[in-house]
Amino acid sequence: MTSSDLGLSKTEPLLHISALSVEYDASGGELVRALRDVGLSALALLRLLPRNARVSSGSVEYRGRNLAEFSPSQLREMRGGEVALISQEPALALNPVLPLGRQLADVLLAHNRLDRVAVSVRCNEMLREVGFADSERIMRAYPHQLSGGQRQRVAIAQALICRPRLLIADEPLSALDAATQAEILELLLRLKQELGLAMVFITHNAGVLSTLVESIVVMRNGEVAARATMDELQSSADDYVQGLLSPQKSLMSAPRRSSSSDGARPLLEIHSLSKKFVQRRMLSRKKFVVQSLEGINLELREGSTVAVLGRSGSGKSTLARCVAGFEMPDSGEILTSGEKRGPRRMVQMIFQDAATSLNPGFTARQIITEPLEIARWKSGPERTSRALELMEEVGLDAAWSSRLAGEFSGGQRQRLALARALAAEPRLLVMDEALSGLDMPLQAQMVRLLMELQVRHGLTYLYISHDLNFISLFAQEVVVMEGGRIVERTTPAGLCKSEHPATRELVEASERLHAPGVEATA
Repeated sequence: MTSSDLGLSKTEPLLHISALSVEYDASGGELVRALRDVGLSALALLRLLPRNARVSSGSVEYRGRNLAEFSPSQLREMRGGEVALISQEPALALNPVLPLGRQLADVLLAHNRLDRVAVSVRCNEMLREVGFADSERIMRAYPHQLSGGQRQRVAIAQALICRPRLLIADEPLSALDAATQAEILELLLRLKQELGLAMVFITHNAGVLSTLVESIVVMRNGEVAARATMDELQSSADDYVQGLLSPQKSLMSAPRRSSSSDGARPLLEIHSLSKKFVQRRMLSRKKFVVQSLEGINLELREGSTVAVLGRSGSGKSTLARCVAGFEMPDSGEILTSGEKRGPRRMVQMIFQDAATSLNPGFTARQIITEPLEIARWKSGPERTSRALELMEEVGLDAAWSSRLAGEFSGGQRQRLALARALAAEPRLLVMDEALSGLDMPLQAQMVRLLMELQVRHGLTYLYISHDLNFISLFAQEVVVMEGGRIVERTTPAGLCKSEHPATRELVEASERLHAPGVEATA
């Protein structure tokens, strides 16, 4: 497809953004300037900004027309049809009470006249294109029945199903395992070439951009910090740019716990753990079983970090929820400090979708102090003081303590969730993809903070992840899961030497995506 096929001249851009500035009215009368005289904002481009936000200057033109002039019906026709958005948080983008097949079909039918058979065929084809071998099951499933990575793949399928002309991808890979990231990038590259797809790709991982984009715009504090090709950025002398490209360098001087934990006693013991879920087929009484965990045996010694890797749907999140007490296993046992039911404060969990785990009606201070209030920890002023300290510790400005959860970015919400977990002073912290929504420099900062806290307080970490970012610098042991089972146990250094197919797939995909820390395992 050429520019003339889109109704454009060869010199006329599909999308033109001119001196765009966006401001938010935050709680307490504070004015937050999100964009200053530039603009690459998915929400602003589609006129999806909330009521407390406004475009204070500049314009966005699509096919030569200012979006401010579009009527509601014209906007509905454009959104999803010609211009599609992949959201960073699929848990918020997908309707929790509708089957996923219905949600895909609704988008397709809103912009096309197709019969039921054609709609079903197209939905199944699209799900298979984004990596689902069992597309029929996914069509019948609801969002809560899938892992975070699986929900993200459905959200990508939903955005691409009408073959849009412009795709705005806002962190579309953050919840996906490395192998699926590579597959989705290859899909986007193919669609870009076959359909003449224009793309605004927003990401915190510069490594994924090398084969996909022609030009990179680096944003800092709402302004353009650099505009160049990948080769030009790699030779840049700007410390901020280099921090985005090589964040692992900031961890080289981080304090580390002793690599040997042989003398430490077990804090967590998992014996023969199994968990299955029974699901009902849509419009039928027939049920089918999904075996999420089968015969899991695992041990964490005090002060250690064990990373659990695996593709989306391998059972990692179910394992995390069982350890934290949010799911009851069908068989097996979980012991903390040798007891089946340890103190609640001993184990805390940080969820993958921070937006859905934080009370939207609470301020940041209330979110952090809530576990302290439940534990009746000291007085109100002391709890508030502790909350402000934790905000600073995880990289949030204490002056933002009166902001509501929805007024933070995705990455900031994850840091807020970390502060809440730390407030309970746990001994074991279960992190389920807890860093996936952060940009690479912030991931490095958070890993450094976690390493410092581990040395200072002897914390133990069960780090659930789908990729190898910083694994070599953070964990002492790596467990690889596939199909609800542990298929390999090794060290970070042993990952690159592994011959198991599941491990090889993750390592090779991470190498293609330039995952920070992978080179250190070789």
